[in-house]
Amino acid sequence: MIVIGTFQTRLDADLARIALEAADIPAVVIGVGVGMEGGALGVRLLVPDDRVEEARKVLHDVQEAPSSTLAEGSPWLDGNAP
Repeated sequence: MIVIGTFQTRLDADLARIALEAADIPAVVIGVGVGMEGGALGVRLLVPDDRVEEARKVLHDVQEAPSSTLAEGSPWLDGNAP
C-alpha cells in the first residue's frame, strides 16, 4: 500500500476513500486528525501499489467535478490533496 494523500481531518480522508471505493479502488485511511493528540502526521490515505495512478486520476476528477460539494478550505481545493 502506498500513501497517496495526507489530510488534516478524518472526514476529508474518508470522503476521498469513498470516492475511490466507488471507482472500485481499494483504499484505507489511517491516523488521526491534526487537532487530535498524536495527530501531527495527519490522516493518510493508502491504495494498492498498482492502483496509484488510477486513484490519483479519480481524486483529480472528483476535485474538478462541477457538482462537487467540497467545503471552502477543504484540502481538495487548496492543493494539499493528491
